[in-house]
Amino acid sequence: MTRIVHAFKIRDVSGRPDDDLPLEDVLGMYAAGWFPMDDDESPDEPLPWYSPEERGVFDLDPEALAHTRRVVRRSLARPEAQEWRLVFDVAFAQTLAWCARPRADGDGVWLTPRMVRLYARLNAVGLCHTIELHDRDGELIAGCVAVTIRRAAFLESMFHRVPHAGNVMLYRTLELLHDRGALLCDIQMTTPHTERLGARDISRWQYLARLQEAVAD
Repeated sequence: MTRIVHAFKIRDVSGRPDDDLPLEDVLGMYAAGWFPMDDDESPDEPLPWYSPEERGVFDLDPEALAHTRRVVRRSLARPEAQEWRLVFDVAFAQTLAWCARPRADGDGVWLTPRMVRLYARLNAVGLCHTIELHDRDGELIAGCVAVTIRRAAFLESMFHRVPHAGNVMLYRTLELLHDRGALLCDIQMTTPHTERLGARDISRWQYLARLQEAVAD
């Protein structure tokens, strides 16, 4: 059974094994404000879904984009950055593998094999993508995995391999989402680093209102 953790309470929502959950149910969970985050120490437990009291987002209005651009301007201005290309799904499996690596010794891994399988299933129907930054030689240097539903983008995990690539990838991704009419960029939880780049926390109720507008027909 899939479980949902909401304010530290768990309730069952499905009797199906995680890998057999219909994608309609998975998308329904996202559209209702939940996100999955696995626990690598409990591979036999149900896949946890979360809906925290506060949700991290990047605003996509011109003022917010201008703030992020100011913060990362030195990264954007580097000569090598002019030759970096933003592409989609070119190295899907490789991007997921990099995102799944622990950030530091002793860190747990939430992007487990069953999460990779879930993202692959969503990718097969065009609802999950890897947004990738490649250098002039075509090497993957930064990327993120994003679930997309109509005008909502859920940035699930990010990584970078070379200095400044993460900043460039993030800004170009936000700029792209704005240009394509996205109304919501969800990053689940903020960190001091993402807050410096312009991310902020909003209440669950603010988040749900914005989410419903973004996923509406």
